[in-house]
Amino acid sequence: MPAALEPDVILETRGVRKTFGGLVAVDNVSIKVRRAKLTLLIGPNGSGKTTLLNVISGFYKPDAGRVIFEGRDVTGWPPHKLYHLGLARTFQVPQPFPKLTVLENVLLAARGHPGESFAAPLRKHSWIRTEEELVEKAFEILRLVNLIHLWDHPAGMLSGGQMKLLEIARTLMSGAKLLLMDEPIAGVNPTLAHTILRFITKLKEEQGITFFIIEHRLDIAMQYVDYVYAMARGRVIAEGRPEEVVSNPLVIDSYLGG
Repeated sequence: MPAALEPDVILETRGVRKTFGGLVAVDNVSIKVRRAKLTLLIGPNGSGKTTLLNVISGFYKPDAGRVIFEGRDVTGWPPHKLYHLGLARTFQVPQPFPKLTVLENVLLAARGHPGESFAAPLRKHSWIRTEEELVEKAFEILRLVNLIHLWDHPAGMLSGGQMKLLEIARTLMSGAKLLLMDEPIAGVNPTLAHTILRFITKLKEEQGITFFIIEHRLDIAMQYVDYVYAMARGRVIAEGRPEEVVSNPLVIDSYLGG
């Protein structure tokens, strides 16, 4: 179903509500994520951030409200269907296939892989050519995320930070237009945290990929983001430029403990 969006808005939620029994986790939340921007969602634990991300990415169905992606009402769509539209999700704890190599993990993320088709063996030459193109693309992405030297290593041997880069590589292989990320720099040292966020900024600026992330390490993340939403008790309590949001009295009181 078509749903009009502003031209520069790739994702919008309209009055989204999600409850668990008597607990209202997300309460009438409306946000806009603009194309080729890095939008940050902050808030204390239990504020509804991850629940909102789960609703947007199809892991939860909202009790009310709508989710609009690229002008299409995708409310309640399952994750795999959203993935094929170009909306991908990463998690706080990366989930690669540990016994497969780094390269194999990236190749598995490709959409429309010829191996998924029963008719592929009947078109062997075309299939082989597509396989070669996918491998070439995967190597290019691994160079981009600085994992090329580990292409033949089992993914389970990567460090925590490298696994986060592998997660990003897999979403790039899928052709994602919008990437939802839950704490992409959690648990990594400050140097690697800056590396990850600089890489995200590069993808945003050079490839036009949009990022909507949750992050608690504001001292680092605020240096890179374009726009911020703050939540508390299931509601959006502030939004705007990073410097505006962190100085908002409601945010200081509920999130920063000021």
